[in-house]
Order: sequence, then C-alpha cells, then structure tokens
Amino acid sequence: MSFIHGYLTPKQKKIWMMLARKIRQSEIARILGITKQTVNKSISVIEKKISKSLYEAAKFNRIVIRSIKPLKGVLVGYSPEFKTDVIIFLSAKHGLQIWYKIDRSCKTCSFYDECKRILLDEFQSRGIKLSEEERSLEPNKLAELLFQHLLEGD
Repeated sequence: MSFIHGYLTPKQKKIWMMLARKIRQSEIARILGITKQTVNKSISVIEKKISKSLYEAAKFNRIVIRSIKPLKGVLVGYSPEFKTDVIIFLSAKHGLQIWYKIDRSCKTCSFYDECKRILLDEFQSRGIKLSEEERSLEPNKLAELLFQHLLEGD
C-alpha cells in the first residue's frame, strides 16, 4: 500500500479495477467469492483511500482542485504555475499519473513513446475500445479522449 498506488491493497485494487470496467457489485462478489456486503464495504474504503492519494498529489503539485471522482480515480484541476488544466488519475498498472494539458504537438518530446504506452495501457485496463485511427493519435489527443471517457456520465 503506497501513495503512488492509491494506498490500495491488492484485493482492493482488484475490486476497484472491476468497478472501473463497470462490473456490477453482485458480479464482483461472485467472482471473488465474497459477499455483496463485503464488496460494498470495500468500495467505501477504496473511495476514501483513492481520494486521499488524489488530494495529496494535487497538494504536492500545487494543483487547484476543480472536481474529484475517486471511484473513477480522477481529479480535475488547474495549475496556476503553468496556467493550464491538469488531470491526475490513478492507473492500476502505472500508479498515479499527472497530465498537464498542452496544445502543441508531442512529436518532439522525449517521453512520446512512454506517454503513448501508458495511455494505451489505461484504455485497455479500463475496457475502453479504440479504433485504429484513435490508437494512432498523439499522446496529448489520446489523453483528451481518455479523460472524456473517464469524466462522462457525471
């Protein structure tokens, strides 16, 4: 259990990722061989732990919080220092990620391949399907698409 992984235990992480894939609580209980009440109690704990890690990440990075969706593992904020929007999200595979909105091409950035890999991993782990055209987008555009998916329906 560490800050970078939202303070979640391995079992809590598994439950959280099933929720992220929109699996119902009763199905999670069946898959894990636990009661629905245990799943429900776990969700409450998971929400508090992820909230804590998102708030701490925002505080450490001087991000003004606009909204937070702990069960989706997402915090929307603003960086007064860099004068841009920021998304902090929890990735099951890569831990806490902080993404600053940029309006320029990513092609010359030395982190291009790493950012693209992290984003594509996140789409896959959350069960979000991408077309071939979407998969070929630059990381900044892929990030916008991911955050649209994570924030929709709220």
